[in-house]
This record gives sequence, C-alpha cells and structure tokens, in this order.
Amino acid sequence: MQLRSGNEFLVGSDLRENIANYSGKLCTPSEVRAMSAKSRIISVGDVTTDILHRNGVHPFLEVVDLRTKRNLPGEFRSQAGSEHVRNPPGVITHDMFLLIERMLSGNGGRIEVDGEEDLAVIPIIFYSDINTVVTYGVPDVGMACIKVDEAIKDEVKALIERMEIRCQN
Repeated sequence: MQLRSGNEFLVGSDLRENIANYSGKLCTPSEVRAMSAKSRIISVGDVTTDILHRNGVHPFLEVVDLRTKRNLPGEFRSQAGSEHVRNPPGVITHDMFLLIERMLSGNGGRIEVDGEEDLAVIPIIFYSDINTVVTYGVPDVGMACIKVDEAIKDEVKALIERMEIRCQN
C-alpha cells in the first residue's frame, strides 16, 4: 500500500457500495458494554461515541468530527489532548492512516476530524488487532458493530488496494 505524505485515497461511489456491504450487525450499548470485557472498543461518529459514554463504555479510540449528519453541530465539544486531522469528504488522507496507526499502537484516545470521519472505519479495521470491536452509527437506524477478524481485514485490504490514489505533493 502506498502511504506517502500528501496522498489521499479516493473512495468513489462504487467503493462506497462495497463498504456498505461490509456493514456490521446492529448492536445495543449494553451489547457493546458486554463485549468490552474481552475486546478493545473503537467508536466512529459523534452520536455513537456519545451513546457509548452515556452507557458506561469508554472506547480505546474514538473518532469524531463534532458534527452530526455532516451539518449540524454535535453535542461534543473539542477536548484538550485530542489529536486533530484534516480528512475531506470522500477520501482517506495519508495523515488519517498514520494517526490511526499511531494511536492504535499506542494509548488510544480521541481523534477530532476536520472534514468527514465515517471513512475512518477502513484504516481502523486495517490496523486493528483481531477481536477489536469497531462501532459506528447508521443514520436514522442505530449503531452497528464489526468484530475484526482475518476475513474482514482481508476484505478491507482488498478495498484499499482498489482505491485510486491522488498525490497532493
């Protein structure tokens, strides 16, 4: 995989359809809380992260953009100690990949995205350990969970390899 400074991995509409096919199963906060006893939990999205916190689940890594449904300011506010990354809609930036890798191999924390955070699920799965549970919101439906295994990691790797790479430098 070509990870060079300035690269952006473009996620076209055909790949977005493929990503939709990888959707996890709908889950409840109590199910996630039960899974957290044996698995590392990662949350993507403001509403998902807020719901987990309100239900006593504190994700190892949380990725938010401080907005809901891409427009409305969310309930979350910027927090001291959060990492920040720019990630425009429809792409996954080199910086997003590197930050997720660093935080997953370190102490976790919170990433605040300037742009779109939902595609962070892809590098999260790519870099996560087996049995990690990735949670994310499905607008107007609920929360979904993906338990990372070799099969989903292989699917995500193949998806990344199919992405067009746009060099910014």
